[in-house]
Amino acid sequence: MIKKEISTIALHYQIFKFLNEHSKDYTEAEKQFILKNYAWGKREELVTDILRQIYDELGLLENDRNIYEGFIDLLAKNFDINRNIVEIGGGKIPSLAKKLALRQNHGTVTVYDDKLITTNTSIPNLKLIKRRLSEEERLQNTDMIIGFMPCEGTKTAIHLAQKNKLDFMIAFCEGSCHDESLFMYEEDWELNMLYEARKAIQRASLGKLEKTYMKDYHNPYPIIYNKR
Repeated sequence: MIKKEISTIALHYQIFKFLNEHSKDYTEAEKQFILKNYAWGKREELVTDILRQIYDELGLLENDRNIYEGFIDLLAKNFDINRNIVEIGGGKIPSLAKKLALRQNHGTVTVYDDKLITTNTSIPNLKLIKRRLSEEERLQNTDMIIGFMPCEGTKTAIHLAQKNKLDFMIAFCEGSCHDESLFMYEEDWELNMLYEARKAIQRASLGKLEKTYMKDYHNPYPIIYNKR
């Protein structure tokens, strides 16, 4: 949720200024969408990733209502975050990975996404790689894979966890980004991903599948992870 003290006019100015500074990083359609919906976070807590990342980058979100921090809290509650973690589908701005890397005492965070705006970072334990991961890759020196609403990357993350015998935590997203020819309804996709996750856990001996929610952040979509 956008900080209450930030007026709609101030919000519009900051978003407009950001897009001017990053005019080459967004398509015209994306810029039009952002400008049309720039105040979405004044009305609702859960907004689309392209806006949420800009809000976070500009420090516009309430600290105790920042869903990236909430996901990291959930991650730290169930796993040791001080190890080598791969994030799949970090987005144009790797908001989650930056916050996670800063909370590590040791270990690394490596982000893979072909949409990354830049691969430069001042955080020494953060690495940004501008490409997609395939389901068949061997991830060297990796202890865990995570994904925060990575859409089609969800299935890839599950298969990579199995192939590399990695712990995982993945936040599901809405079904609008999935192949409608395969899944007519959002629930069908979710059930299929749960099946894939259970199968991966069994084949790689990763323990058992757990499912939880981040309802405090008005997020209706499940988060899944393995528990050894």
